Amino acid sequence: MNFHQLHIFKVVADKKSFSKAARNLFISQPAVSMQIKSLEDHFGAKLLERNTHQVNLTEAGRVLYDYVEKILSLADDAEKDISAITGSMRGTLSIGASFTLGEYVIPQLIGRFKNQYPQVKVFLQVTNTERITRWVSEHILDLGLVESHIDDQELVVSPFLQDELIVIIPTGHPLAGRKSISLDEFVALPLVLREQGSGTRKVTEKRLREAGVEFSALNVVMELGSIEAVKRAVEAGFGASIISVWAVQKELKLCTLIPVRIKRISLLRDFYIIYKESRSHTPIVNEFVSFIQHGCSSPTTGPLNSRP
Repeated sequence: MNFHQLHIFKVVADKKSFSKAARNLFISQPAVSMQIKSLEDHFGAKLLERNTHQVNLTEAGRVLYDYVEKILSLADDAEKDISAITGSMRGTLSIGASFTLGEYVIPQLIGRFKNQYPQVKVFLQVTNTERITRWVSEHILDLGLVESHIDDQELVVSPFLQDELIVIIPTGHPLAGRKSISLDEFVALPLVLREQGSGTRKVTEKRLREAGVEFSALNVVMELGSIEAVKRAVEAGFGASIISVWAVQKELKLCTLIPVRIKRISLLRDFYIIYKESRSHTPIVNEFVSFIQHGCSSPTTGPLNSRP
């Protein structure tokens, strides 16, 4: 028996599910089952009872659960008190990030955070905003980083970084020498866009609608499921696109894609950090929140970076 097994046992009991516990712990479901079996073998008693809908504690499991709560709480207190004395930090941090953030922004931030706190183990899940919001609400994730504002009274939703969506065109395009184009010119372009429901697509549709252009008026020639696929299609000459400036830093430096703006339309947006308001957070979570709120800066796009 060890702390790791006790922690797994508590998560399974709290979630009433082996699969949900596995997602929360970022390990496989068979690994969870193996650790629970090892714990039951140690005590010589069945601790959890499975049925078709959920997992419940047995009588022995309820007794152990009460002790596990006390043991893990004391361990957390010891961790916090010793960290305060030594100034070091150790433990785990589970983060969910939507696709643009998870692929182009957060990995470098985690790297910088790890350089400062090498004893902290960080788990990153890259998925859609809806799933991140649900997992943060269910305490599966410590916090989430998403591309749009979330309306949820149980969550703290705070902007931490500004983004800008830009139009990208391939090198050699007739508009490549321009810093900005008119809305009519944009509407006439063949477009390669992310699939419906993506954060970038939602912002694009909203801002164009505010400017009097319905999405149905656009000349969409292709819809793709990933940012990388969109960039490669634009480079190949299939059309233009709208994309986060964070996602094209390499291509802009190599000049394989050319950025332009749409005149008189702001495509600025905020990225948000979300976390459970009622949850008692560890020092690691609090430190990471402070770290990204004070340690982020927006990328530049050369001459395009000056605001219109």
